[in-house]
Amino acid sequence: MERKSRLLAKTAGLSFLAAIFFIGCNAQKLQINKRIKAVETSLVRVVYPKGLKPEKLSLTGRMAFYKVPGVSIAAIDKNSVEWARAYGVKDIQTDQRLTTDAVFQGGAFSQMIASVAALRLVEQGKLDLDGDISRQLKSYKLPPEAPSRSLTPKALMTHSAGFSDQVFSGYALDEPLPLLRQILDGEKPANNAPVWVPPARPLAAKSQYSESGYVLLQELLEDIAAEPFSSFVQRTVFNPLAMSRSTFAAPLPAGLKSEAASGHLREGQTVPNLGNTYPESSAKGLWTTASDFAAFLTELLQAATGKPGKILSPGAARVMLSPQVENFGYGFLVEGVGDDVHFNLRARTCGFACYLALYPAKGQGAVIMTNSDNGLFLIQEILSAFSEVYKWPHYKPEEKPVLRLAPESYQQYIGRYEVNPNYVLDVTQEDYYLVIRPTGQSPTKFYAESQTLFYSADPYIRIQFLSNRLNRVDSLVLWQQDFELQAKKIQVNPAKTMTPLLK
Repeated sequence: MERKSRLLAKTAGLSFLAAIFFIGCNAQKLQINKRIKAVETSLVRVVYPKGLKPEKLSLTGRMAFYKVPGVSIAAIDKNSVEWARAYGVKDIQTDQRLTTDAVFQGGAFSQMIASVAALRLVEQGKLDLDGDISRQLKSYKLPPEAPSRSLTPKALMTHSAGFSDQVFSGYALDEPLPLLRQILDGEKPANNAPVWVPPARPLAAKSQYSESGYVLLQELLEDIAAEPFSSFVQRTVFNPLAMSRSTFAAPLPAGLKSEAASGHLREGQTVPNLGNTYPESSAKGLWTTASDFAAFLTELLQAATGKPGKILSPGAARVMLSPQVENFGYGFLVEGVGDDVHFNLRARTCGFACYLALYPAKGQGAVIMTNSDNGLFLIQEILSAFSEVYKWPHYKPEEKPVLRLAPESYQQYIGRYEVNPNYVLDVTQEDYYLVIRPTGQSPTKFYAESQTLFYSADPYIRIQFLSNRLNRVDSLVLWQQDFELQAKKIQVNPAKTMTPLLK
C-alpha cells in the first residue's frame, strides 16, 4: 500500500510538472501570437506632418497601397527565430498563395554568406584576411589598372578597397551569362564596366559600398577552395545549417524554382522567368527564404555567445558580428552604440527588395523579404511596427515640419512638368500645400519644409523645385528612397479640368 501511495504521489507530481510546462508553453504561444498581430496592425508611415498623430495601418492594406504582391517575415528574439509568417501571393498572374517556404532573391544578403565562407577559410589557415590578394589569387592576375595599393580580403568584405560603386543589373533568360573573369574585366557578354577604379579617378578616401569588391572576393574564394562558389558555400554553410531552401546555383534548381516567388516591377508587372540571373553570386546571387536567413543569423548570434558553432567558432562569430571599417562590418552596415548597436542591410535585385535588422546585444532582429521593386517602401513601415512591438530604438516615424509659405510663393511652382512625352506631373495649389497629379496616378499632397523643398507623407516623397538664371522655376527633381526622377516645366497652368483632390 505504501509503495502504491508513493507511486501515486510521484505520478501526481509528474502530472503537475507537465501541467505547469503546458501552461508555460501556452502562455508563450499566446504572447508570440499577440506580437504577430501587433506587427501586422501597427505599421506607421515613415513621416507624418507636425501636429498630427501617426496613424496605425495594416500590413495587408499597405501591401495593396504599394502594389507589393507578397511579403515573408521572420522575427528573431532571444537569439532564436521566434516566428515566421508569409502574406500575399507568389505571382500576381497565378495568384498562388505565398508560404514561408517560398524562396526570394536575397540580393546583398549574399555578402554576409560570402563573408562567413571566407572566415571559415581564415580559420582553416587557407586565407590571410589581411594579406595581399595578388599573392593569394591563383588563376587570375590583377590587371595593371587595378588599384596600386595593397588589396586585402578584409578590404573587399568591408567595402573599403576603393572599387567602383556600379550596381550589377543581372541577365534576362535569353541573355548569355558571362564568366566571372569577363565580369571582372568588363568584357562581353558582361554588361558591366570593369570593376577597377579608372586611374583618372582618385581612390575612395573612405568606405564606399561596392558590389565589385565582392566579385573579386568570389574569384579568390573559388581559387582557394578549388571549386565553384555555389558548391563551396553549399558544402560549408548551407548544409551544416540545414538551409535546404538556400542556393547560389544559377539557374535556380527545379525543386526550388517551383517554390520561388516571382519578382514584380514598380507598376506591378511580373518579371519574366521569376527574375534576372546574377552570376556575381557573392555580391547578389543568393536565393533564400526569410526563415533560412534568420536561422543563419541566429547561428552567428548563438556562436558569438560561446555556444559551439556549426560554421564558425565563437571567436570568429564575434569577429563577424563586429564593426570593422567605419560603419561597415562584414557585409552589413553598423549603427548605434552600446546595447543599441544594430546591423542592417537592404538588398535589391530586379523585382525583389529585402531587409535585415539585427540587434546582437538584444538577441533580436527581423528578416523581411518582398517580391516587388516597391518593397523597401513597405519594409520601412513594417520596421516601424517592429520598433514599437519589440521596443527598438530605431525605425521610428519622423515628424516633419509644415511651413505655410506666402501665397505668391506657391504660384511660381504651379504648372505641368514633363518627365517624358507620356508621363507628366501636374502641380496645383490647395490651401497651404501643393497637389501633384502624375499621369495615371492618384493626386498627392505635398507640404513645404523649405522655400523650395516639399514632401508627401503617403508615400514619403521629396520634391525640390529648381530655378534658371532668370530666377524662374523651370524644373523639379523628385526623390523616393534611392529612386530619382527629373522633370522640365512645359506649361505654366495645367489643365483646368482636373478632378479636385479628395479631402
